[in-house]
Amino acid sequence: MSQKGQFSRRTLLGALGAASGALLLDGLLGLRHARADNVDPDTAPLLVMCEFSGGWDTLYSLDPRNHHDFGEPAGGIYTGFDMVTDGPTKKVIEDETGGTGLVKPVGSSVAYGPTMSKLANTHYKDLCVVRGMSMGTLTHEVGRRYFLTGKFPRGLAASGSSLETWWAAASGLLDHHEIPNLVAGGAETYNEGLSPLASGLSVPSYNEMLQVLRPLNASLSLDGKVEQAAAKFHHDDYCLHQQLDARGKQISTHLSAWRSAQTLANGGLWKHFDFKPNPPATSQLAKLYETFGVNPTNPGATLAGQPKGQAALAAQALVNGISQVVLLRLVNVTDAHFDDDWPSNHPARQRAGFDAVSDLITYLKNTLDGNGKPYWDRTTLLCFSEFARTPRINQQGGRDHHLASSCLVAGKGIRGNMAIGATRDTNYDVRPINLDTGAPDDEMGTIVKPSDVHATILTAAGLPYDHISNQDPKLIKAMLKNA
Repeated sequence: MSQKGQFSRRTLLGALGAASGALLLDGLLGLRHARADNVDPDTAPLLVMCEFSGGWDTLYSLDPRNHHDFGEPAGGIYTGFDMVTDGPTKKVIEDETGGTGLVKPVGSSVAYGPTMSKLANTHYKDLCVVRGMSMGTLTHEVGRRYFLTGKFPRGLAASGSSLETWWAAASGLLDHHEIPNLVAGGAETYNEGLSPLASGLSVPSYNEMLQVLRPLNASLSLDGKVEQAAAKFHHDDYCLHQQLDARGKQISTHLSAWRSAQTLANGGLWKHFDFKPNPPATSQLAKLYETFGVNPTNPGATLAGQPKGQAALAAQALVNGISQVVLLRLVNVTDAHFDDDWPSNHPARQRAGFDAVSDLITYLKNTLDGNGKPYWDRTTLLCFSEFARTPRINQQGGRDHHLASSCLVAGKGIRGNMAIGATRDTNYDVRPINLDTGAPDDEMGTIVKPSDVHATILTAAGLPYDHISNQDPKLIKAMLKNA
């Protein structure tokens, strides 16, 4: 089931009535599940997935080359760093890297591209780069859905459930979060064969989150007698309930969704996403503004429609216990086939996305959960795109689609300050790797696929990966702290 549309919870509940609205919320939003009484929600593994939509140029970021060695346009690989017109990225190349374009902080084992300077300099100890990952497609829709689910699509149609949906379902903690699976920015989310209660709630941004969560307008609320009757119906235990429940827990599911709908309709969750000006200096919101570099007198200028706004939405959902998993379409890096996109817009948008990721990690590191530990300690971060760009410039002055790609993983159970795999220096193609060491191994190695990355980070978080067993996933042991 894909959820990409927009809707208003207030409209649904007001027009349909709270009872039928709760049932619809149960089916579409996936809010609750049977309670896992033996699980502490303050130890729940958290997941943030950040999509860089459009197919990213990994020479700018996760898989760069030294411009002094790969600066010839006619070569097999051409960095193009000398063509970059985005001011901040150009400054990094010329002033901070001596023209190489390689960002390698003191102590880092990995060199990053110029769009990742803030993230690399701040958090390199946490980052694990997977290079030379085979996407098996040059089609945006196929590559995106392949990475989201870990299964190669059926034609253009996604196969299986998206990673964040599986994560929410497999954790057994749906009853502990009001919106277990939050999806933002237009990202696609899929549920195939899992409980609908794990499905994602899709919102474009924090503004729409406010619309979904704000209390109902009094003019749309139910008559008091109707509310009393509905509450009695959902409170009392009827024989019919037991009979229907025996056929598949439909009543239990509905009653659980009813409670969730009441919480959403009447609770104060919306306040966490009300990014208003000039919050109190000691408030959580002021701390978030400081971390994300937001001008408190005009927060919308930094957050509205920007990667930092999406990352701030994720931060609030996670640290306030509202969501366990968040999938963000963080930024559209542009499908850079032409010279008006590639040297200007593409690096600028990549940089904006990675800067937002850096701020999100910082915020999670500096915010403590109910056990007094940083939220980051139990968070897994995954940044991805549908494929990479070609290493050579096309006749339009841009880059086309390339089968090899990279992804960025960090957080719970993941070994940081390392790069897994590589692409070839001749043509930027995939190289097989030794799964135990992460080093390229052209003779005996394994070609890494999205399913291998999924299986590895699920293992790192202590979760199963049964749903992709038919993909024959391999654990990339080099990525795991405890392998």
